[in-house]
Formats: sequence, C-alpha cells, structure tokens
Amino acid sequence: MVMRGLGQVFKAVTSAMIGIGKRQDLIKDFERTEKQGPWAYIIVGLVMTILFIFSMIAAVNLVLS
Repeated sequence: MVMRGLGQVFKAVTSAMIGIGKRQDLIKDFERTEKQGPWAYIIVGLVMTILFIFSMIAAVNLVLS
C-alpha cells in the first residue's frame, strides 16, 4: 500500500515537473493531499529537483571536459 501510494506521488510530481497530466489525475492528487497531507509530495518534489540539478551539473561537466 505504501509503495503504491509512493508510486502515485512520484507519477504526480513527475508529470507536474514535465508539465503534462490529466485533469482527472490532478483532482485525485488534490483529494489525496487533503486526506494524507502534502508532505509526501513536498519530499518527493525536493528529491527530484535535487536529482535534476545534479544531473544537469554532471551533463555540463561531461560536455566541458
């Protein structure tokens, strides 16, 4: 149950970062946030942002070396 919920949070954050998603999924995400709180989304969003930044730094270093 926890992994399934975490997978849904990961999917929601990924689609939000890319800028795609269905309206129905957005409504489900808001309902889930109202019930469980926003902390899972905040943590996953921060982790994904940090991973994105480090991957961009690695790509730039690879190109410049």
